[in-house]
Amino acid sequence: MIITCDAYCSMGYIYLQPPNKKISEYHETKENSIANYVDLSSLHIPLLTDMCMEQLLETMRLSYQTYREAVGTEVGEEYKNDLDDNGYIIGVELNLSKEKFIDLVANGAYKLYKTEWRSFPYHIATFDHQHKVFDSNNVIYPLSQRNDVFLIIEITKQYNIGLVKALISRRDDLYPVDYFLSPQFILSEYTL
Repeated sequence: MIITCDAYCSMGYIYLQPPNKKISEYHETKENSIANYVDLSSLHIPLLTDMCMEQLLETMRLSYQTYREAVGTEVGEEYKNDLDDNGYIIGVELNLSKEKFIDLVANGAYKLYKTEWRSFPYHIATFDHQHKVFDSNNVIYPLSQRNDVFLIIEITKQYNIGLVKALISRRDDLYPVDYFLSPQFILSEYTL
């Protein structure tokens, strides 16, 4: 999974679906300062099996609206999250300061859980610390009527902005496990 942070403007992007070869090659050759701030052993995403995750998910409200339907009516976006034609999320654009990015990487916020929910096997990819991801005030939005992929969204009190905290998926074709377990954490520190 490619996660970028531009320290100059405190912007980040999380590629949730594997990008095309041109984008991957671009990020492989891009200046990357992350190893200057975190131990190289932190540059991984663990796969954890936890069949009790369902209990945490059940404390959150499950929306009847898809994420696409809810954006603009029930919840706003921090920036513009990219969705494909079927409503499945491609990537998340977010505020991400250098300090926060370093904290998330160094303290293992990015994880992949294997679990069961609603009688189906799922993977949950987290993008923040566990207490922020599994907060009972968060809302779970389906990405389609198939109910096979969901987002956990924190809705801010001010302006009802939806912050993506996790992806819940049983679509390995769109969100391959191997892709999530091969992270590229990219910190760019250029100045103009």
